Amino acid sequence: MRSYMRVPFVCPLLPKNASNHFYKKFALSGLWVALMCWQPDLAWAAYAENPQAVEITPAAHLTAEAAIMLAFARSPQLAQAYAQIKKGEARKDEAKSAYYPQLSLASNYGLHNEYAYGPKLKQLIYDFGKTSGAIDNQAFLTDSYREDLMKTITEVSGNTLLAYSNVRRYEEIIGVTQRMIASLKNVKSTAELRLSAGLSSSADALQATTRIASYNTTLEQYRSQLENAKVSLAQLTGKYAQTLAELPPALAPDLSSNKGQVDYGAVPAVRSAVAQVKAGEAVLSSTKAQHLPSISLDAAYLHQYNRNFANSQNGWDTQVGISVDVPLYTGGAISARVSQAYEDLETSKANVNQAMLEADQRSSTALSNWRGADARVQSSRYQVDIALRTRDIYQEEYKLGERSLTDLLSVEQDVFQALSNSASAKYDRFDAVINFAVIQNSLLPLLGVDSPSPQTLPHL
Repeated sequence: MRSYMRVPFVCPLLPKNASNHFYKKFALSGLWVALMCWQPDLAWAAYAENPQAVEITPAAHLTAEAAIMLAFARSPQLAQAYAQIKKGEARKDEAKSAYYPQLSLASNYGLHNEYAYGPKLKQLIYDFGKTSGAIDNQAFLTDSYREDLMKTITEVSGNTLLAYSNVRRYEEIIGVTQRMIASLKNVKSTAELRLSAGLSSSADALQATTRIASYNTTLEQYRSQLENAKVSLAQLTGKYAQTLAELPPALAPDLSSNKGQVDYGAVPAVRSAVAQVKAGEAVLSSTKAQHLPSISLDAAYLHQYNRNFANSQNGWDTQVGISVDVPLYTGGAISARVSQAYEDLETSKANVNQAMLEADQRSSTALSNWRGADARVQSSRYQVDIALRTRDIYQEEYKLGERSLTDLLSVEQDVFQALSNSASAKYDRFDAVINFAVIQNSLLPLLGVDSPSPQTLPHL
């Protein structure tokens, strides 16, 4: 919440002989300053009447699909992108209006008591592409805004799923830590039984207690990170969920045979940049046409009155004609506009290449991350299996006095590390799939969501 400083208005000392008019003028000035100081508070008071946009409510359970739907309804980026489309359509209608008759009411008054008033009509006949170029420019810009909306939809979906995956990650790691603490408590119980039987010293039980305390500290750290992850998801969805469903199975595809090739025709960022190029071409064509004349039909029906001393004229006059507006000399303004339009077009073309390069780079990075995470998932399975089997053997050998407690605690640490690595690798792979699908613009179809049209938001 922004805070505003209220500045008190202090009236300085005035001379005793100041006029009443001066006092009134000074008082009005002070009132004006005070009103200006109150304006921010008044604006905030009006805005604060509807705070639902930032409200977060609790929820018992949440699925990934529901989280995406909630993020769509809450996202200011989507509202901005949709408003930009409407703005582009309005500008296109404004450009089209040049083709329609322009009706106005005119009046003028001269120095010698002559005046005239009445309706005037102007109809464009031909302007060598000025108006059509302006219409095409706004049409292509609106297409670009629609592609920006599609890009925003995919990014909001991806960010929501990444936040969702992060919550699930810490929930699983917390579960691993809790199981580890339970296993260490069993080790402590075994050490205490051996101590009571005189088979070991009290140092074993104390060492196990110390290790349990260490894992309890680690558990609290993970709980704090889980809370942060839940808050991040709540900011996106408006719901603070107690539990989350598993991530959809569709987010675990096999990308090992994928070459990482990008279908540029399906990438909204590239499509938006291409539309910007077409808009730039239309601007360049329209700007070049400004060197050429504009032809229009002018008509007027004026009531004229002219009084010159004793003579007076009073009546209606109809005027119809063709007007030709030819720019003869503009001081180089039109040529400068053409140069600007040309450079803007070159910039738009460069933006297309930039969008393609970014899509290639992000796609390759996401695919590389998936392959690395998938390799860690495969190797962690063997690591977990070996660590669990070793722990079982060490526990039996410790009970028989053939292993020290240090060996047993060491293998417990190996088990925890293996399980943690397995969970991290699994969710790293999920995140890589989400990022890859966002770049390829295939995230919503991957989740079984109908592919949205540029005019409407998707329905889950």
